Amino acid sequence: MKKLTKLSIVLFAALLVFTGCGKEEEVKTLRCTKTGEVTTGVEADLTYEVTYKGDYVEKVHTVEKLMSDSDDYLNTYKQLVEAGYEDYKDVKYYDYDVKVKDGVLTSTVDIDYSKIDTDKMIEIDSNNAALIKNGKVKIDDMRALYKQVGAVCE
Repeated sequence: MKKLTKLSIVLFAALLVFTGCGKEEEVKTLRCTKTGEVTTGVEADLTYEVTYKGDYVEKVHTVEKLMSDSDDYLNTYKQLVEAGYEDYKDVKYYDYDVKVKDGVLTSTVDIDYSKIDTDKMIEIDSNNAALIKNGKVKIDDMRALYKQVGAVCE
């Protein structure tokens, strides 16, 4: 009976080791920012937060702010930003909000890449195929994209 108990314990331990029980990949966050003047009289404050596991992006949260004394400029730019997001309005797990208040245009976007239909995203804009490969987005590609636009990543 003792042999059977010892054998059961050894088999159970081996099962835990081989199935990786308890060893889930750590969730990490990449944060990239960019600030400065984008044109005369218009300041930008851009923040991109990317949650990822291993090599792949899980979620993206962006907050882009433009500050200006010109409400006309901000309202015109708001229309342009909204038009850019219009095709994504019915895509589940792609949420955005654009508003102008007190001289600040704030555009907020949340994308859940772990759940979103990436084929639909590519169908909407073929440029998404440069980032989405086999239905996933690599964190290194996302980091490179943000650095390309001048953001500093930590």
